[in-house]
Amino acid sequence: MVRRLSWPLQAALLLILALATPAGLAAHSAPAGEGVTAIIHATILTVTHGVITDGTVLIRRGKIAEVGRDVTVPSGAEVVDATGRFVSPGIIDCHSHIAADSINEGGTTVSSMTGIEDVFDPTDIDIYRDLAGGLTTANVLHGSANPIGGKNYVIKLRWGKPHAEDFKFEGAMPGIKFALGENPKDMRQFGQQGPRRYPSSRLGVEYVIRDAFTRAKAYQAAWKEYDEKKKAGGSVLAPRRDLQLEPLVEVLEGRRLVHAHCYRSDEILMLLRLADEMGFKVATLQHALEAYRVAPEIKAHGAGVSTFADWWGYKVEASGATPYNAAMCLRRGIVVSINSDSAEHARRLNTEAAKMIKYGGLTEDEALALVTINPAKQLRIDGHVGSLDAGKDADLVIWNHHPLSSYALADRVYIDGTLYYDRTKEDQRVTDLKTKKDALLKAEKEAAEKAKAEKAGEGKGKIGEGGREGGENKAAEVTPGYGTGGGTGTSRDGGLGKGSELPAVHISNDAPALAITNARIVPVTSAVIEKGTIVMKGGRIVALGADVAVPPGAEVIDAAGGEVYPGWIEPSTSLGLDEPGPRGFEDTSEQTPLNPELRTRVAFHVESEGIPVARANGVTTIGVAPDGGILGGAVAVMNLDGWTWEQATVRTSAGISMQFPPIHPARRFGAPPARDESYDDLKKARDKKLDEVVALLERARAYSAMPPASRSMDWVLESLVPVIDGAVPVFVGADSEADIKDAVAFADGARIHIVIVGGAESPRVAALLKQKNIPVVFGPVQDLPTRPDFHQADRYRAAAALADAGVNFAFTMGGDETFERDLPYQAAESIAWGLSRERALRALTIDAAAILGVDKEVGSLEPGKLANLFIARGDPLEVRTEVTEVIIAGRRVGVDNIHRQFYEKWSKRP
Repeated sequence: MVRRLSWPLQAALLLILALATPAGLAAHSAPAGEGVTAIIHATILTVTHGVITDGTVLIRRGKIAEVGRDVTVPSGAEVVDATGRFVSPGIIDCHSHIAADSINEGGTTVSSMTGIEDVFDPTDIDIYRDLAGGLTTANVLHGSANPIGGKNYVIKLRWGKPHAEDFKFEGAMPGIKFALGENPKDMRQFGQQGPRRYPSSRLGVEYVIRDAFTRAKAYQAAWKEYDEKKKAGGSVLAPRRDLQLEPLVEVLEGRRLVHAHCYRSDEILMLLRLADEMGFKVATLQHALEAYRVAPEIKAHGAGVSTFADWWGYKVEASGATPYNAAMCLRRGIVVSINSDSAEHARRLNTEAAKMIKYGGLTEDEALALVTINPAKQLRIDGHVGSLDAGKDADLVIWNHHPLSSYALADRVYIDGTLYYDRTKEDQRVTDLKTKKDALLKAEKEAAEKAKAEKAGEGKGKIGEGGREGGENKAAEVTPGYGTGGGTGTSRDGGLGKGSELPAVHISNDAPALAITNARIVPVTSAVIEKGTIVMKGGRIVALGADVAVPPGAEVIDAAGGEVYPGWIEPSTSLGLDEPGPRGFEDTSEQTPLNPELRTRVAFHVESEGIPVARANGVTTIGVAPDGGILGGAVAVMNLDGWTWEQATVRTSAGISMQFPPIHPARRFGAPPARDESYDDLKKARDKKLDEVVALLERARAYSAMPPASRSMDWVLESLVPVIDGAVPVFVGADSEADIKDAVAFADGARIHIVIVGGAESPRVAALLKQKNIPVVFGPVQDLPTRPDFHQADRYRAAAALADAGVNFAFTMGGDETFERDLPYQAAESIAWGLSRERALRALTIDAAAILGVDKEVGSLEPGKLANLFIARGDPLEVRTEVTEVIIAGRRVGVDNIHRQFYEKWSKRP
């Protein structure tokens, strides 16, 4: 059994993490203030003055000394050959919360006296993870619980430095966080107990800010009067200092920037008008998802917009979002940046910015500026960073591909001319950490044994609370196993089970023929056709090839050299059950713990706003999985088109969804700590839940053995008959190594087939999964590692590890209906970190179809299969590539969606 570190040793490990700068970096970089580094033969993306091919960046004393093609490299300089590489300015995040131990103050509506610098944690592993993605500067902000929040902290990501002040961006203008909208209205979402705190409306939020600045102006006037009387020689008493109002006076005097969390256009306009009235400027509107609707007013005020690339629908006030927001505001003359608000998104802000080439038609220079010079301007640090210009700080990144490519990785990251990240050293860093961790575990074990010997008969110890990365992940290091293990009950035929009868897909057999010509066709299961034709009739593919003739009377789509792929398949999502935006219905779960009888397809909402958003990027088929209780219900396979849910159904049930109960349940945000329980108590409680599932399956097995004529209908047991007969699997949600092992042991004992869903740590049990032939629906790939001592790209590399082990897998976005359009980028990230392109495409298509048991219907371009496909202008795994046509069951469904409609409507505003 693998043991957890106790909390003192966890703290020791975190300190080691903070100080574990990759070995050997000192040999590759001169100390700040000394020496010269020359990066030669690079493609240099200056941002402010174009692209320089085969160029050199010369670094001296932490500054960029020269940039160009004819730079002389001085004798004795450290030379870095960047042939085939790209050099860009360091990425800048205008909205971050990394390394902040606390970000909200619930005791007051105006918390301007607080500051992030006071709670900044230099040991936070997210600093290193974000640095590895090319991030060099971050604006670490207070939270959004207060209409007027606390002071920000602009940092450089100098990982390994021991003190909070070592990260300070000297010369950065101070700022303060404001918050509008839903967050400051209701503190209960942040864990507040008891009566609601004022304000509870947008009207009240406006009043709080107005009142605070009214008091600040009076405070400012009192000090001004005092200074004048004192200069005149009078004997006067100084006003009482007010630490709450002093930062607001700095705002009034233009010495502190306002960064305002906001969403809706009405509240944006409210703040701008209030600022005009009170006599201050708003520096940045953060998030500002409806900024495009009031872009002229924002431009007139002089505020910047720092927004997400494509977040939407995750809360009621995000319903008016569109990924075209950044481009629309930029075209209005507003300084725009793309931010993260997430330790995970900050690792790939380069590709988040690249999405704006697709959503709004920005140039590469404009897109790259969104995460370099533009946020630098918004933070008033563009004289120091944001572009590759002589005299600026040597904050830069060497990339293996163009940074706007889905496949780009940061090879080296410099801050002030010092090398803080080297990709070639990451494996050594992880190895060194494992050695140190093993030593800590050994020391703890020896200490425990010694204490036990000295104190014989003492009761069993308690399990610790878990560290900052999440108790459920750290608890995963305990691996007791459920059941006896070693059985063969989960062995499957290619991961598909016996298969089951598929319903007839409702398509029109008299639909006219449709043909796509002049296309590069990628069937996935056969060779690429460089220039060919696909013919569809009656909703199915009837022919494809280089010499296929177009039948008379067929509707013809000229692909004009575009690429045709099978539609992407998402095996596990809530899309159609969980509506994003203001309608906000949610049909993903029931109250009872065991719900296998629930027929998911009957609640699939074909008019969900999320469906056209997802399919506009090539997603055509999904597995819809309820997530309530332990057994959630049927996993229905649905096409993303149909007049009714009946017409959208591809398979009524591909299996039953299950949420594997962890030994350490995750704590909800703001929830009180769980009561102190021993590991044995927690395991018994978890195993009792699993025993109830096994008992139900045994009842279903007995029910199935009865002659149909002699048994009365039991819908619960009836739904489990295909499971115990091996016709369909149970889709088991499990992430940790321990839970996955326990899930396999559970399936062995229950004699059922399973598919692992999520599988964050599945590569660590890949041999077991291969042995049992258990598939994995893995994802999201673009998520943080589950443990602080894992490789920073642990999730990125997982698909390649599964492939190398021979495990069948597909990709998932993790169930979030608002992000399904980003499914192909999970595959792209995996390719960048070692997965073959062929295997990535299979995981998005035919392998996903096979796991759902619908590979005879969808997942590849073959005669006889449903005509589910799309046309793209280039590689659809690149975030910059536009999908131009989507066809489902032979019907052109188009790429129109609510986000394009917002773009088309509001682009016309005078």
